[in-house]
Amino acid sequence: MEENRDFDMDELIDALSERLEEMLEDAVADQIEDAVTCAVQDVFDEALHSSLSRFEFVLDNGTVVRPRQLMKVISPDKSKMLLCYGGLRVDGSSLQVQTAACSWAEITYYRTREEAIEALQKVKDAMMADASICEL
Repeated sequence: MEENRDFDMDELIDALSERLEEMLEDAVADQIEDAVTCAVQDVFDEALHSSLSRFEFVLDNGTVVRPRQLMKVISPDKSKMLLCYGGLRVDGSSLQVQTAACSWAEITYYRTREEAIEALQKVKDAMMADASICEL
């Protein structure tokens, strides 16, 4: 026996309209969230760079380093590139680069501490010249 179903076109249109409206609201909300996130990140990056550029780090050896956010530092053998968050330090004969607020990574070892300090000075000079990259 075949069942006779009443098909209510108005109900279908209402249901589809409601679902379409929800999908559009979600899509618009996602677009707005993405746009706001990008804008905040851009402003934050500029503000952070502006704020950091006014500070100096004085190292144990007396070297003054003025931070330049995200300058690329390339090791002498070109095997490693680090983004410098702003700080540099010499640990023994190792030159280390600050890669985040609380994170340091070794860029290379030198034969002597003096050579490491000379390399640190080279990176500092590149920062002062507002270079975007420093090859050791």
